[in-house]
Amino acid sequence: KLFIADTNNNVIRSVNLNTGETTMVHTLELKGVQVPSTMPKSPKRLQRRPSADAQNIRIEPISAMKGDLHLDISLLPEYHFSKEADSKFEADVEPSDGVLVEPMDGTLNSEGSAILHFTRSAQISATVRVNCKVYYCKEDEVCLYQNLAFEVPFSADSESSTAEIPLSYTVQPKKRL
Repeated sequence: KLFIADTNNNVIRSVNLNTGETTMVHTLELKGVQVPSTMPKSPKRLQRRPSADAQNIRIEPISAMKGDLHLDISLLPEYHFSKEADSKFEADVEPSDGVLVEPMDGTLNSEGSAILHFTRSAQISATVRVNCKVYYCKEDEVCLYQNLAFEVPFSADSESSTAEIPLSYTVQPKKRL
């Protein structure tokens, strides 16, 4: 007998190699078990804490109601961003309805940049944390990574202005012992 995992149809089949007869293999059948309740369509996203090794960068409070956060990660001249592993960012907002950020996550371009648009719905205090994982290499040597966490506070007293906020950082490799 030959057993076949038919992943397209989610069944297991067996073939008798002598006769060519194909049969479906029946496995455990659950009876009297309640169907699990469905999850909400958009579960509340858990806030992620920056990892213990993250470099925290806090900027001055912002009073603008809308604008752009310009992520700009730079490297020392002898380093380059990894071509094998994309450097990524992810934004968390507290409280979750305080600021709308788009996109909430993504990859940095080949120069280490990304633009996140923000819009505030009300004049309340809020904090946007942009967590970045930066993968970089020195030519013909091992590649490294650095966790960054930009903390962007929004003040309750706001202006109707538009702002362009730079979130810049130059990654410094950790000293080896």
